[in-house]
Amino acid sequence: MKQHLQQRKKSGSIIGISLVLALGAITMMLTACSDSEKGSVQPAPAARKTAQQPVTQPTSTVMKNVEQPVFSYASAGRRDPFSPLVSKAMTKERASARPPLERYTLSEFKLSGIVWGGFGYNAMVEGPDGKGYFVRVGTTIGSNKGVVKAITKDTIVIEEKFKNVMGATERKQITIQLRKTEEGMQ
Repeated sequence: MKQHLQQRKKSGSIIGISLVLALGAITMMLTACSDSEKGSVQPAPAARKTAQQPVTQPTSTVMKNVEQPVFSYASAGRRDPFSPLVSKAMTKERASARPPLERYTLSEFKLSGIVWGGFGYNAMVEGPDGKGYFVRVGTTIGSNKGVVKAITKDTIVIEEKFKNVMGATERKQITIQLRKTEEGMQ
């Protein structure tokens, strides 16, 4: 039984190989014939044109050689059409047009002090430019437009909104703590 199956497999593979070879030979012959016929085929003598006769047309439809006006473009005072509409200079201008508290990221601010009294808590934050800014609950701070949600005696809590990968708006709370000791002093 095993011998019979092995013979069938061999004969099936031989037939398949011979079919592939036969098809390859036929396609090669067809492409060779079409290439050789292209060079040897000549048009019939009746189909040859000896000389072209000029076509005469009535004078009303004959085109006259009229000079076309040359188009010129004066680019003086105009924007380059291939330059990007939003450039880095424009984004810097926009950043400088923002209030100072919104120009920097939250990690660049330092909490310098907290003042409380009858009017509630106020905090003083120091920006990277070395200037101090007073903030209270509801003040917008940071480049991501975070809002101060709470001020305690040693921290401020800022809430930022952002969109996650699914497109849903999420909120993140960031806490900045008051420094216990001054820099350089022990």
